[in-house]
Amino acid sequence: MPAGPDTMRSYAVPAFRVGPLMSWGPLPPGTSHPERARTFDLQHQVVHVRFDWPRHAVVGSTTIRLAALDKPLTTIALDAVGMTMVRVSAPSGGKLRHDYDGNTLIVSLPGTLRAGARTTFTVDYESVRPKKGAYFIDRRHVVWTQSETEDTRYWVPTYDYPNDKTTWEFFIRTAKNEKALSNGRLVGAPRAIGDELEWHWSLEQPNSTYLMTAATGNYVVLQDKWRAKPVGYWTYADSVEATWRGMGKTPRMIDLFSARTGVDYPFAKYDQLNAPDYIFGGMENVTATTQADDGILHPASEEAHFNAEGLVAHELGHQWYGDYLTTRDWSHAWLNEGFATFMEQIWAEQGRSAVQGAVERRESHLATIAADRAARRPLVYDRWLTNPIELFYSNIYPKGADVLQMLRHQLGDSLFWRAMNRYTTAHAKGTVVSDDLRRAFEDVTGRDFKSFFAKWVYGAGLPVFQVTYGYDATAHALTLEAHEVQARDSLTGFFDPDVDVEILTDAGPVRATVSVRNGVGRASIPVSSEPRSIRWDNGDWLIDVTDFPRPTTMLAYQLAHDDDVTGRLEAIELLADRSDELVALRALAASARDTLVNVRESAVAALARQGSIPMAAEAILAATRDPDARVREKAASSLASVRTPDASSRARELATSDPSLLVQGAALATVARLEGPRALDVIRTALARDSWRDLSRRNAVRALAMIDSPEAGPMLTRFLASSVSRNTRVAAIESLVKQSKGHEGDVASTIVPLLDADDLFVRGAAATALGGLGQASTVSALQARRKIEAESRVVNLIDAALAILTR
Repeated sequence: MPAGPDTMRSYAVPAFRVGPLMSWGPLPPGTSHPERARTFDLQHQVVHVRFDWPRHAVVGSTTIRLAALDKPLTTIALDAVGMTMVRVSAPSGGKLRHDYDGNTLIVSLPGTLRAGARTTFTVDYESVRPKKGAYFIDRRHVVWTQSETEDTRYWVPTYDYPNDKTTWEFFIRTAKNEKALSNGRLVGAPRAIGDELEWHWSLEQPNSTYLMTAATGNYVVLQDKWRAKPVGYWTYADSVEATWRGMGKTPRMIDLFSARTGVDYPFAKYDQLNAPDYIFGGMENVTATTQADDGILHPASEEAHFNAEGLVAHELGHQWYGDYLTTRDWSHAWLNEGFATFMEQIWAEQGRSAVQGAVERRESHLATIAADRAARRPLVYDRWLTNPIELFYSNIYPKGADVLQMLRHQLGDSLFWRAMNRYTTAHAKGTVVSDDLRRAFEDVTGRDFKSFFAKWVYGAGLPVFQVTYGYDATAHALTLEAHEVQARDSLTGFFDPDVDVEILTDAGPVRATVSVRNGVGRASIPVSSEPRSIRWDNGDWLIDVTDFPRPTTMLAYQLAHDDDVTGRLEAIELLADRSDELVALRALAASARDTLVNVRESAVAALARQGSIPMAAEAILAATRDPDARVREKAASSLASVRTPDASSRARELATSDPSLLVQGAALATVARLEGPRALDVIRTALARDSWRDLSRRNAVRALAMIDSPEAGPMLTRFLASSVSRNTRVAAIESLVKQSKGHEGDVASTIVPLLDADDLFVRGAAATALGGLGQASTVSALQARRKIEAESRVVNLIDAALAILTR
């Protein structure tokens, strides 16, 4: 609907939104998993390992020292999956009887081990083509391991649960042109053994075994330092400049985190390794973080979109929270992941800019809200289906960070960081649960945090507000009234927060606090002149969903004058729903030229709702020339709403000549939307172009999904081959499904073989695609893969597909 002339509608207070503001998703499925009971204390583990490339095998020997806990033991049970046990022997060399069922190794001791007594034994083993744990990446001739949550057992027999901490050593064999990385310090120079080298790494501070790592390859090690401690960046010879760009601020981050926590970086060194085809963004292996190379290495032209500082800061934050202190069981995993996300936000705020910190805090809130809509659950939660890693695909990252930010805002930085220091030092080198954090904050502040933790940590959900205001011109007072209206049950009650508000007036800003109690908050705030704008939750420190009806003119003033980026972003979000009003459209068009990139980006996206109106079209076209690639990407996508020859021409220009591959991709999708089959020429050009992360090809594959042409399907099928990059293959699967109408059976037959692909992301995409295609004939293939699939992420996607196909 075109924007009409300025009318009184823009000055009126609208009604509350119709319907519930927030609906809770169901609790994530699964069964309860209490903390694992220990019978022994793993005290030291020595691992000798060689990676056999022709067989893709882990060939190893591990010597284990342990002590019985409170009961005598005659057998020891170790976690070990999919291995061949060659020999189990006592220190004297004599064989020890053992039983192995493919999942657990039971070692029979030569006698009874009394409580508190120690024993030692050695296990020689090998694992050929392990389903998890150790990954052989042929294209780079690199091996890396991934052990969280409980995948160490696929490449080292051990006690594989976080509630025990041990020291360990790794002796790793490599070819002479390769290097090996593991935890702790490198003991001497690598030792030559025949035509191989043996690298000896020793971790002398106890840690949980899911933090074990081993990686080998023809790496270049860039040397940096923090104070006297070595900091190393393991990378490829052709990626030195990009590695410095991605990792080079690590010493500054260490300095910041040491200062804020009051605990200097607690280990002897810190290495980061670029890993090809990695299956997560990064992993905080103690002293030796593994990072997905495509999350670190990017050309300078893509810095706006792919800045690696967040990933580097997150994994570094884990060295304190996750490694130095470790969750005692997986139900409290937010103490690892929420804390690392919080430290990432601290770097964004204090290492980059206050604006960036506020934006990331707001994005974290939005992610928490989305998680609760999908599956509301407490932060502390012990239910999963197949693997505890399922807990990591929920709210523990954003909400965990949000909870810490709320505590920080309540207490102020000085008191907050004193409490964090108490928590960190009191539990140094140990394992923790959520009440350990609560007690630390209570000890330092003298306050009772039981209610806070009951609501935000052990409870679920978040406050949902309806807010009204009134202004008394005679009394010069603004009244605010708020009601919590969220659905309440045994998991979610009233949150009763103290909420910051800010009123902008011609005489300046007025700030106050509204205390909500028993679900209701009322305040009368003196103001010298009529409010021009009113912010609820000023600064966006609280996780909440709020319906606060205000006139469009008030929101436009807020967008133009609020000095807080989160206030401007809130105004854009609300004005976007009113972009058929001239006041709103003018405000959005003006903010497309804001000084802050985040504001310009959001404004351009909002203008797409009225792209056919000349004012919006002009602003969108102008934004395609913004100096920041993030704004140009939004503008390139928004051109699809303009639908004029100028928009199509500009989209083609961006798709072929913009320096950012992300902008090119957004523009290519717009060309496909606007031109249909006539876009095939520019799509073919992109398909033939080699690029970083194969982005040009991937963008073109996604654009093909929008083309109604018989040529699209055969073109997409070419990109399912194993020689194609992971993300392009996944995009090809998804695009084929979108192109499948009328020939779903043929597409399903094409996708079924991909259930056995080497790459777990391709297998997962194939399973999801088969569920979407709805062909009962694929049930048997999904069931067959389900029986042998080890990756829980893929198992859950197969189960979801089967649920669709068999209902």
